[in-house]
Amino acid sequence: MRRPVVLLAVLYAAVTAQIAWTPIFLDGSSQVDLWTQTSSGCACPGTGDEECACCVRDGACPCDVIAPSRCAQCGLEQYCSNMCNITIDSRVLKNKSGKTFGQIKSPSIEGPDSCSYLLQPDAGQRVEIQIYRLLAVGRFNGTSCAGGWLQLGGASAVQDATGAAETRLCGSNERYTPPVVLFADYGAAILDFKITEKTVRSQFLAFFSFTSLSNTQGVGFHPRGGSRIPHTDCDWLYQDVSCRTPGSCVLASPGYPGLYPPHRRCRYLFATNSVHTRVKIIFTSIILPRNRCTTDYMTLRAGSSPSAPLLATLCSERVSTLEHPGPNLLLEFNSGPVVPPYDYNGFIAKLEFVEKSESSDAPPTVVVASQPLAFLTHHTNHGERPRVDQNAISNELSNSGRIGCGASVRGYGPGGVRSGHFDTKASAWRTQCAIHLLGVPTDIVQVSLFNYNLRLQSCRSHIEILEGLHEVGGRDRTDRYERGDRALLRVCGPSVREARDPTGRFLVRQAVTSKGANLTILIRRATSQSADEEEFVDGAFAFHDEQHEGTVSPDATCASTHYGLAAPAQGGVSAPNQHHIFWNIEERLLCTHRFIPAANQSVTIEIQRLERMWSAEPTNLVVPGAAGCRTACGDAGCECRSATPLHYHDHIALVAGDGTHLSCLCGDFQSTWLPVVVRSWTSLRLEYSVAHYTYASRGFDYAAAYSFNDDSMCGQRTYTTHSGEISSRNVSVTGSLNEFFYQQCTWVLDSNVERQLFIDISSEQDKSCSSWNITIHEWSGTGIHNEGGLAASAGDLLYTFCARHKNHTYTLPWRLNTVVIRLVALSRQQPLYAMRWRSQVVRANNRLGPPTPAPAASARSPQQLKTHSVLLLIYPVSLVKHFIV
Repeated sequence: MRRPVVLLAVLYAAVTAQIAWTPIFLDGSSQVDLWTQTSSGCACPGTGDEECACCVRDGACPCDVIAPSRCAQCGLEQYCSNMCNITIDSRVLKNKSGKTFGQIKSPSIEGPDSCSYLLQPDAGQRVEIQIYRLLAVGRFNGTSCAGGWLQLGGASAVQDATGAAETRLCGSNERYTPPVVLFADYGAAILDFKITEKTVRSQFLAFFSFTSLSNTQGVGFHPRGGSRIPHTDCDWLYQDVSCRTPGSCVLASPGYPGLYPPHRRCRYLFATNSVHTRVKIIFTSIILPRNRCTTDYMTLRAGSSPSAPLLATLCSERVSTLEHPGPNLLLEFNSGPVVPPYDYNGFIAKLEFVEKSESSDAPPTVVVASQPLAFLTHHTNHGERPRVDQNAISNELSNSGRIGCGASVRGYGPGGVRSGHFDTKASAWRTQCAIHLLGVPTDIVQVSLFNYNLRLQSCRSHIEILEGLHEVGGRDRTDRYERGDRALLRVCGPSVREARDPTGRFLVRQAVTSKGANLTILIRRATSQSADEEEFVDGAFAFHDEQHEGTVSPDATCASTHYGLAAPAQGGVSAPNQHHIFWNIEERLLCTHRFIPAANQSVTIEIQRLERMWSAEPTNLVVPGAAGCRTACGDAGCECRSATPLHYHDHIALVAGDGTHLSCLCGDFQSTWLPVVVRSWTSLRLEYSVAHYTYASRGFDYAAAYSFNDDSMCGQRTYTTHSGEISSRNVSVTGSLNEFFYQQCTWVLDSNVERQLFIDISSEQDKSCSSWNITIHEWSGTGIHNEGGLAASAGDLLYTFCARHKNHTYTLPWRLNTVVIRLVALSRQQPLYAMRWRSQVVRANNRLGPPTPAPAASARSPQQLKTHSVLLLIYPVSLVKHFIV
């Protein structure tokens, strides 16, 4: 991985104490330059003349007739008169002068002109350039260098987004104390000196050094405790497992303590493996350019994505300390262009991972058993809750708020909790460790394991998650455990699980869902422990009331179903974002409640309360004019409008069984528009979508009410009578501004005799076809229903009726004995209509099979039509009237 070119230039005395660069120039009071002590007084080579320059004894050689008043570094003496367009090789200089540093004094050039210097380090070395003097080398025009510059580039240079080399230095007459330092790692570098405008004298003075990469006293900060994220320029990952001791993790801006490179975005991800770990970032120095908070700043976000919720922004602070819970925090450092004065050098910070209970969460109420759980009884035959003998227990909270060995957690009653974390390290060491979770009779229990360590061989250490309540101890019960009776999950030692993989990504959760209301987590481990070999397990649990919160889907992270025949007639649902089992989710969170009404029911969903939602649009997705997501409500429901896909935005949606979005709310939704009500005669799904869920910022909140309504005005009905009427009936309304009715009704008109069918449809409403319409179809003969409650038996479309048609009579083809009529509606007003049908029957046809398909009109010859007419005429009048209905 190439290390970027960086620049060090700090002018203020307050900053100089932080600077460390390779000392390569110790000036003497009478010394002319780095290699020349005096300009004359020493014997000239080969002549004995005393007018030649006196050279430094260690590493210097005379320039001879080229420049008799100067000395140069041995190995570069041939460039005394014109140090331009040369190669400086570390190994050559080391062999000839014994030094790996030297001086570059450019010739005085008249612009436009240029010089270049190829610096070739040895293996394991970096190139450092210290610039002390610039004369007529361009000027800064407010955004970049114009007319000329000095820059370090080449093999190890990094380019910005525009393709230009990153760091350029310019100035009309600049003297730098301390010097401006540029350096590059891994490979050759080129120092370019370029003048693009007319000048009389342009020149610079610099020193170079080939410095070992392991030189911690040299230029450049070396991060500690983190790992470079592959295929990135300056992104790092820091995990709590790598930062256990104080001072073991330090991070800084690129090139610290020098000036950081321009147009850079560096990300530092801090990842915890425990639910009880908080991240503490101690900025010991923050020096950013003044009045440039829009281009040079730092942000801290609650998550691993640049679109995660913002926690803090740092710009002008000198020092600062931030502390937030995990599991993920992202520090992003942004830099703008290089702008003088060069009195800024970025930041340096220490990183600590603090074991601490989250103050934002009330610690779970636990019942700590003072003896084996013989006092806990199972549910009675009458469905009573578990009874607890108050004389046999003591109610107390662990100091850290964690649930440890020997604890029983109630999901009911005063002080009960519906979700929480457990950690065996929170209590004293026990060889047999049990945690009991007690719910109400309609509960099931969900458990997620985050971390565990089992070290004994042959399953002598193990973790079991068992249905019901179980005592700890007793040979009979222990043998039963070992046989695995009623075990939902069994993990045998030796086995280790961490919440993350080596790259810092969360592993797929290891989850268990009970069948009943009570669960026991049992851990058997070694008789003693040591700090290095501690056996433990930690995770989270949640109680779920299936009667009121729906039947859980075991294959989904967050999904439940409410059946109209079994669920309460009325109830409520809310955001599950506070559940502790979501601690290791760092992605989009989609939770669904599916409502399935019975055949004679409809379902009403009313969104009553909704917090402001936000957008998590990806930074690499640029859409002109995109401004997040907004909600627009009209006659056909509420709609989420965005230039980017909907999953990039927090939203809540009501979706029909066939996937039709009936209402969608997103963005800064106005509370005055609430409630939003949808009444549907098909299955309905409420979707709660958090674009980027993190446990530290747990999405938005909402509250919705539902009701199953007994009515039989819609669904699928079959009529075998030769005449009849179907009309709408008024249903109760809430009066809300945003109340919508969704209907997909199907009626089948069937006959066992051949007939001519006439259907009359009328409505007093003046609504468009998109609000609601009635269609007439041929019967396909399949008779299969889909999830939305619609019959798939409808074949080819014959006619369409819209409300604005007012009244229309449709004559169906002869011998089309079975037809399908559909109503599809999504409107603020309930559809009002009346349908009447009558049949002209010619003769009885008692058939056992499906209806005879109607032949095309062109397929019936005039002779066939005449035959039917004759048959009709020869019947007595007394009989004919019985066939015509």
